[in-house]
Amino acid sequence: MDLPEYQLKTNALQRRLGDHLIAEGRLSPDQLDEAIEFQCLYGGRLGTSLIELGLVSEDQLAQVLSQQLRLHYIKPELLMNVPDSILKLVPKKLALKYRVVPYQKKKGKLFLAMNDASNLANIDELSFQLNHIIVPLAIPEVRLMLALKKHYQMDLTPRFINLETRISCCAEAENKPVVQKKPAATEPEDVAWPLLGDEDYAGDEQTDDAYFDFDTPQAEISLTSLNQQLAAATDRNDIARALINYLAQEYRASGLLMVRSATVAGWLSSCDGVEPIGFDQFSVPLQDHSVFSLVVKSKSHFLGSVADTPQNRRLLNFFDSKPPQTALIIPLMVRDRLVSILYIQDRPEVLEQHFAELQNLARKTEMAFTLLILKNKILTT
Repeated sequence: MDLPEYQLKTNALQRRLGDHLIAEGRLSPDQLDEAIEFQCLYGGRLGTSLIELGLVSEDQLAQVLSQQLRLHYIKPELLMNVPDSILKLVPKKLALKYRVVPYQKKKGKLFLAMNDASNLANIDELSFQLNHIIVPLAIPEVRLMLALKKHYQMDLTPRFINLETRISCCAEAENKPVVQKKPAATEPEDVAWPLLGDEDYAGDEQTDDAYFDFDTPQAEISLTSLNQQLAAATDRNDIARALINYLAQEYRASGLLMVRSATVAGWLSSCDGVEPIGFDQFSVPLQDHSVFSLVVKSKSHFLGSVADTPQNRRLLNFFDSKPPQTALIIPLMVRDRLVSILYIQDRPEVLEQHFAELQNLARKTEMAFTLLILKNKILTT
């Protein structure tokens, strides 16, 4: 299978970044292997997964990126303190569309933190629209997202909200005087896990829509076509879209949600063929009583009535429904780890009749994620 040019470029950059970190002794081959697996499942830049896993610091990553891409380096936190006169050089619409934040201006040159500094077409377009020579800066993805939130009011997904909290806590700890040196506390396992399905901001052109557009008429997807799409997926969003597009034509409501040990959060969904707005901002703490709590705890499916609880009502609002509703909820296990939940809502007789088929679709989705991990490891190690 021939990969598109942008995918080959992304894989090459990942390979160089990993090799560079290994060569400098900042990363072991096993750690790189683990980070690649995380990225396949949870998206975003490879560097973001490395930071989430605690394998490199944000500043270390910025330095390596500047060397790898041969770009100017600045300390990442400096991007949070940009004068208003500089920020006004880039209108909000362009900043959010291209995922860029200006840093400084010198003699007609605008130094710009960019999500994809290798995208020459975007650089040319920005240079034309902003009437400046663009000088890209090497900035980790997470810091760029935080700067976009602060300067341009971009809404963060739960993944980057979690990272923002962790980075702030680390910064506060570094600034506190050390009274007595103690062994570092072991971080709970769930904190280090990125969230499945968050926007990966991989540098491709973004639209103003915050959700996946199911309104555009699409050809009917057969089961054979779905199987082919799952097998050929080049990233996790290919898997999610193929599955939800198929379910949207067969069932009234469906969705994929991300799982970590303390939270279930929305990823992609459909209700009567339309993607509910804001589903990717939905999250439920697992200590609260919800339809997901039992599924996560037991790691087995649920088929029955969704009880009338506050969290369940929030969920059903996205599907224009109120309790009680019948739903089939299936945990998705990848390499013995619960990473996602498949939710299907319809009439009881429909779900019972198609129960075996839906279980089979869930297993194929798990295999698609596993295959994606293996393909990316082949390409990047």
